[in-house]
Amino acid sequence: MTEPLLEIEMKFRVPNLAEYEQIARERLGVVFGAPKREDDLFFRNDALGFPDQGKSLRIRRRDDYLAATFKGPRLDAQTKTREELELPLANATGSVDDAQREWTTFFERLGFAPAARVVKTRRRASLSYSSREFELTLDVLEGIGVFTELETTAPRLEFDAAKKVLLELAESLDLRASETKSYLALALEAATGKPIDEK
Repeated sequence: MTEPLLEIEMKFRVPNLAEYEQIARERLGVVFGAPKREDDLFFRNDALGFPDQGKSLRIRRRDDYLAATFKGPRLDAQTKTREELELPLANATGSVDDAQREWTTFFERLGFAPAARVVKTRRRASLSYSSREFELTLDVLEGIGVFTELETTAPRLEFDAAKKVLLELAESLDLRASETKSYLALALEAATGKPIDEK
């Protein structure tokens, strides 16, 4: 069995969107694509540790694409490195609404309950930096704010090398204070007014 790749990621608040885009374009030639709306429904199952043990299960909808994603607990305190598995659920125009309802019911029957919905407008860019491939995103989250994510993937044995390059990339973009909480935790905090302690 092939070992899943780690998702090695850092996230930062973006106080000035235009300024950040200019830095990314002028320093690294990064041009973000057109905005796409993503609707993520996260599920809770206290007995299985979702999301309180840092694991998450979600259904993501983007246009006519629907997928279920499992994310394992964080493996590193400085970055948001974790195992991620995403499986498409539907990819045909006209069936996505029905598939979204049916898969939500399916997860509920397994003992999961809806925990929070995160709706964002996402713009993507790809970048080759120091011999590694990165995806950069600009995310505008309803009711939460604007963020950028820097992400690469690597097998566990390459984690330290990939993390080093990720930190260098963040520095080159003047990104300093990373946000280690997930969008799910930020959404729950915004909804409840209570701090969320993710593992």
